Amino acid sequence: MKQFKLICVGEVVAQAQKVMSGTVTELIGKTADPLVGVNVNIVNAQNRSLGGSITNLNGQYNVKIPEGENNLTIVFSYIGMKTQRVKYTGQTNLNIRMESESKTVDEVVVSAKRIERNDLGITNKEMISATQKVNMDDLVAAAPIVSVEEALQGQLGGVDIVLGGDPGTRSSIRIRGTGTLNASADPLIVIDGVPYPTDISDDFDFSTANEEDLGALLNISPNDIATVEVLKDASATAIWGTQGANGVLVITTKKGTVGKTRFSFSSKWTTKIEPKNIPMLNGDEYTALMQEGIWNSAKYTGLDNASNPYLNLLFNTPVIGYTPGFQYFNEYNQDVDWLDYVRQTALTSDNNFSMSGGGEKATYRFSLGYMSDDGTTIGTSLKRLNTSLNVAYQFSNKLKFGANFSYSQSDQDANWAKNVRAEALSKMPNKSPFTIDRRTGLMTGDYFTYHDPDFEGSFKGTANKDSENFNPVAMVNEAVNNTMQREAKITFNADYTILPGFTYKGWASINMRTTKTRRFLPQVVTGVAQNSEYANQSVDSYSDKLVLQTENKLMYIKNWNEKHNLIANALVRTSQQVSTSYLSSTYGNASSGLSDPTTGTAVLEGSAGMNSSEAETRSVSFIGLLNYTLLDRYVMHASLNAEGNSAMGRNKRMGYFPAAGIAWNLQNEPFLEAARDRWLDEAKIRISIGQSGRAPSGTSVYLGAYIKGDNYMNMAGTKPERMQLDDLHWETSTEYNYGADVMLFGGRLKFTFDYYQRYVKDLLQSNYGLPSSTGFGSMRYYNSGKMQNKGWEFRADAIFWKNKDWQVSGYVNFSRNENRITELPGNMAQETYEANNGKYAARVEVGQPVGAFYGYRYLGVYKDKNATYARDASGNIMNDVHGKPIVMKNLTKVCQPGDAIYEDINHDGVINQYDIVYLGNYNPVLTGGAGLTIKYKQVSLSAFFHGRFGQSIVNKARMNNESMYSDDNQSTAVLRRWRNEGDVTDIPRALYKEGYNYLGSDRFVEDASFVRLKTLTLNYAFPKKICNRLGINTLSCFATGYNLFTWTNYTGQDPEVNIPTKPTALAEDTATTPVSIRFSFGINLNF
Repeated sequence: MKQFKLICVGEVVAQAQKVMSGTVTELIGKTADPLVGVNVNIVNAQNRSLGGSITNLNGQYNVKIPEGENNLTIVFSYIGMKTQRVKYTGQTNLNIRMESESKTVDEVVVSAKRIERNDLGITNKEMISATQKVNMDDLVAAAPIVSVEEALQGQLGGVDIVLGGDPGTRSSIRIRGTGTLNASADPLIVIDGVPYPTDISDDFDFSTANEEDLGALLNISPNDIATVEVLKDASATAIWGTQGANGVLVITTKKGTVGKTRFSFSSKWTTKIEPKNIPMLNGDEYTALMQEGIWNSAKYTGLDNASNPYLNLLFNTPVIGYTPGFQYFNEYNQDVDWLDYVRQTALTSDNNFSMSGGGEKATYRFSLGYMSDDGTTIGTSLKRLNTSLNVAYQFSNKLKFGANFSYSQSDQDANWAKNVRAEALSKMPNKSPFTIDRRTGLMTGDYFTYHDPDFEGSFKGTANKDSENFNPVAMVNEAVNNTMQREAKITFNADYTILPGFTYKGWASINMRTTKTRRFLPQVVTGVAQNSEYANQSVDSYSDKLVLQTENKLMYIKNWNEKHNLIANALVRTSQQVSTSYLSSTYGNASSGLSDPTTGTAVLEGSAGMNSSEAETRSVSFIGLLNYTLLDRYVMHASLNAEGNSAMGRNKRMGYFPAAGIAWNLQNEPFLEAARDRWLDEAKIRISIGQSGRAPSGTSVYLGAYIKGDNYMNMAGTKPERMQLDDLHWETSTEYNYGADVMLFGGRLKFTFDYYQRYVKDLLQSNYGLPSSTGFGSMRYYNSGKMQNKGWEFRADAIFWKNKDWQVSGYVNFSRNENRITELPGNMAQETYEANNGKYAARVEVGQPVGAFYGYRYLGVYKDKNATYARDASGNIMNDVHGKPIVMKNLTKVCQPGDAIYEDINHDGVINQYDIVYLGNYNPVLTGGAGLTIKYKQVSLSAFFHGRFGQSIVNKARMNNESMYSDDNQSTAVLRRWRNEGDVTDIPRALYKEGYNYLGSDRFVEDASFVRLKTLTLNYAFPKKICNRLGINTLSCFATGYNLFTWTNYTGQDPEVNIPTKPTALAEDTATTPVSIRFSFGINLNF
């Protein structure tokens, strides 16, 4: 009886609180399968959640209907499915069939058309600028992507990215070419609306930190990024002020979504191997070459010359001879491939976890990732820890608040000497890296550090730069060059709707970055004496940067009867940056853990020993923007940026930079209505013009300074040290952009094209020379000179075939940029050129691009005595006053058979600085990328190609490997060198320390054009049915090959040679670590 009463009570309660149940399914083929984990929420008229549930393994749910509530709606939501909202009218059973969100392209979808940018309230139709966007999930889901630059390479038109080979090395990014001579040419990076501080000021001491090598985007995990948008023309970059003068990369990170907590995990494992190496001489071939080179030099100097230094070297150099009594005979009679001792097959692991969810009021996302990347050069690696938390809360229909927290730690190991691999290539192959056991004749574990002072020389070097005469095997294993960078970012943002259509948006951001560098050069690497500054040299440096930024924005959006649409934005942005640094360098240390001066150690001289610095810069900008659309077809856009910077002169501190543009949406014209209904989706024409400025980096660079001078009339005096620059003004660029966007057949075919012209004036010149009459040797900055960039960009996307099971899609993009100096900066200090072996002249000339270099034209080898005679313009032999033939000279050396032939431009019989000509520049003529994806049901195969065409590179590695001038090992190409009169070859004779057979000429300038199969990916996504049975949302596995094939005529190991950070520097291939071939396997799991 009691039990019966309890049951009755339960029934009464059930009647008092209504329950609704049902089943949620999705259509897979022709079968309706249950959907697990669907969020079922009950919301009221204010969209507030009052309760809910999730579906079980059978797709079933039960929700209790709250009492006393009216106007309820049942919301069904699931990631990847369209959210469905059903009005509650008393139903007790409600079955729902979910539909997938439309996603037509499985590959990377780059929208060359501009999609809505919520922060400005401007939609695609209202955009007049050149931008492109990429979805990062499509890139990183099935590829071993370590950095953002690697993911974006070849994906965006007009964006040229060259990657480094070692983990963590800086990549070069150029948007529409180089637009400056002395400032950084890298673009501005914006993360979630906040400019990311990556600039390196002119005050930065590169000996104190390794920030330059860590790379601009290193601390950002690609797995935390949702989209990356590139802003290219001045009208698009105007809202970012002068910081965006080189273009802008706008990064949007992933956010939380409404629904139950979702978990995502990915694990990727990659093995890396190097491409085929340049073949080098073995031990016997090398010693034969050295002996021949010394003999040729002895004959060239004169065998009867008593002071001939080469005769003694020829007969008394046991390191290249067979002298069993020599102390180090065993160590110098080996056959060693030094490069094999400094490189390795490397592994990379990348593991990422995230969780996200939330309700109608609050959403969140937390992520954690750890990546370990070992380089193919021993001693190089990068380990990165990333974590982030994003929270958003909707206080009311008017107020929304958000906060982003992120922390990253990057631990990079690099080689102490920048040219470890080049040193290994050039090392004597008959020499052992280790001592030899006298009993067994085998290598021991002790490094061999002896260098013949007369033949090999002694150690010389600088950290992070080229060094010489060291043991590269000991360098990669024992030397220390570690950089630890920790960065914490906090951003708070708020949105408040003041009136309908009138909104306030603002944020405040703090970025704290600490970089600690530790270097140690043990004596075992160099073999120097204990009192040398290189003996156990230790460096400890520390830099700290704090950046405070704010933005306050008012936005007004109003539409009148779909005929007039107005968008207005007014914003104020401020920035304050404070940085400090400290450096301590000592030598003679007892261990690698010591760097402070102690008993028995010594401090390096000058600022390289101990120094510290502190700097602070501030900027403020005021930006106004208006966008008006008439009849949904005609768009007019205008903006003005007023910016002040503490680095500018007090009379020119404020800069004003306007931008304007128009766009015509042809598809909405009445006369195209029939086409719009059948095949025309979009047809837009865009025209824009805008200005941008650039300020010098550094702290108060305009300020003058005085120092203590000599006594004047028995009184202490002062004298000016640095000139006051009150009229220093902005470097200004004006850009014109003409573009068109076309989309046809329901988005199956898309085209975009842009043509641009950018003119830069008042180029900032650093250390501008002044006449001595002014009392100053130079002034820190001066405005002078003009430059222009012009070019075009094209992209096409297509879905070639699509049905229920198959989809074949692809894309292609090409970009071309032409750079020219149109007015030479006044009194510009050109690079001092001294005609010599291996030297090129990097110059800035009117009519030539930035990065141009000059040298000699190489014509081959003098095969015999008659070929060495000088000839006039008609080809006739020239005679001296005595009627004897004039013999050609290479600089000061008389040419002999077997020497190099260079073109005598002025036919004076002497090759000198007056015979150099333009040889090329490092700017590519064309860059591009292409992708193809074939998908059959759950299996997809994707290939992506990347190419650069027409750039000229100085192959310095080949120069060093074919010069036959020093004790360096040479490539097997020198086996076909000139040896006897009458030989026909393009390789001169061997001359040890004599002659000018490898002047900087086009012999070593190569076209580094290439097309590379960047990725080839096979991906399998498990069917939804299997995932539901496993209780997970999605599961996929993949295998990816990276850089599998490269088509090129370049003779170096890798044609992807890094562009120098300084625009006017020379682009050289110095045998740095090449881009590796990689094989990656991994899984992606969501539950």
